[in-house]
Amino acid sequence: MASISRTFAQWVFKLRYEDLPPAVVDRAKGVTLQCLSSILIGAQTKPGREAVELIVAEEDGVRNGATIMVDGRRVSKSGAAFANSEMAFAGGKWDTFKMLMHPGTSVIPGVMAAAEAQAASGRDFITAVAAAYEVMERLANDVIPTLMARGFHASPVFGIFGAAIGAAKIAGLDEEQMNSTIALCASLAGGNLEGARSGGRALREGAAVRNALFAVALARQGHVGGETVLEGDA
Repeated sequence: MASISRTFAQWVFKLRYEDLPPAVVDRAKGVTLQCLSSILIGAQTKPGREAVELIVAEEDGVRNGATIMVDGRRVSKSGAAFANSEMAFAGGKWDTFKMLMHPGTSVIPGVMAAAEAQAASGRDFITAVAAAYEVMERLANDVIPTLMARGFHASPVFGIFGAAIGAAKIAGLDEEQMNSTIALCASLAGGNLEGARSGGRALREGAAVRNALFAVALARQGHVGGETVLEGDA
């Protein structure tokens, strides 16, 4: 019997635009526009500007990267995904799954960065977004309340999987690489509730998306993540 990550990897690898029902295509367009509107708002906020300046100070001038939206400067793919995710979050116009997750703030910035780097078509973009939402929400569906009860914020914990699946689909990773991407995300996932409750500022989807692009890069280079990371004894 295939492992959970293998089952997801096989499905994502085989998924084609032609497989998507019209309602799914329409919703993928809708969540993309919603996220873009939030980025436009977030770019004018103090947290949004701070995220942009942080990444620019670290990465400005990267040749093979992606664009920070609104700002227009080019940085690494993971850097652009971080800044764009932070602006989307700062803008406050989030979509919501079961009230406690906001998939668009992870998925759309991650897929956008990958799509720009790969010069992907609109159809490829929509397919990647649909795959990302499907996997992310199926993984999170039954465990959001218990995860929150243990002090982890579900949105960044599972956001890394959504962003990585979408970016991996855009990048054309094969089944083995896709399986490793999911496994590597399990090692890189995180997101704590207590920081924001005790006077700090939460590190949320932005960090998850940055790690998602790192997981895709590792898997693409042949880094094997493991087979049963989602259900094994450890």
